[in-house]
Amino acid sequence: MLIFLKFIAAIALLVCIHLFAMAALGRWCGITVRAISLGFGPRLLSLGIFHLHAVPLGGSVQFKDTRKEGVPLDKPPGYFDDAFNRKPRAVQVLIPLAGVAALIVVALVLRQGAAVPSLVHGFAQFLPGALDPLTTGRQLVGGARDFAGQHTFLPLLGMLAAKLAAVNLLPLPLLNGGQALLTLVTRDLRGRLRGSASSRRFSCGSGWC
Repeated sequence: MLIFLKFIAAIALLVCIHLFAMAALGRWCGITVRAISLGFGPRLLSLGIFHLHAVPLGGSVQFKDTRKEGVPLDKPPGYFDDAFNRKPRAVQVLIPLAGVAALIVVALVLRQGAAVPSLVHGFAQFLPGALDPLTTGRQLVGGARDFAGQHTFLPLLGMLAAKLAAVNLLPLPLLNGGQALLTLVTRDLRGRLRGSASSRRFSCGSGWC
């Protein structure tokens, strides 16, 4: 039970770092943040734009996007200036990657020399574990459990940061790597990534865990 709680606490903390890095870069680039959601499932708590959900194994950041929100007839001057879809393509690519960069920094600080091998192994482990969850996947989970039992919280946090960074760099539409890639290769800036009904939404996943 203690190991399980260590995993949940570490993942929740890393998800927060991941989300706030994306939101911080967006705000620094002058984009309005509509919502920051930690977790999935039923909503437990809301404080302004911050929303806490029951399962803290992922989350999302929603930015203002005038293609989804529409444009009011009495729009004030500069209404488009803080919209995600009106920012340069480079900004749109970098924002989903900011969360991954933050995770890599955490891994480098806490795991130092082991961070890069752990990140590389994260790519190599994901596909075999997903294709063979009963054998390879179980072995990987067992190895992670042994690691958590043999180390304190900070090394576990660094190891999970590297693994989650690897997962989120995968070129899948629901993950940061796929979101950045789709924006990069879309010729028209109005090309669509994964979006909510009201704004551009970037998610982070914890599929490796």
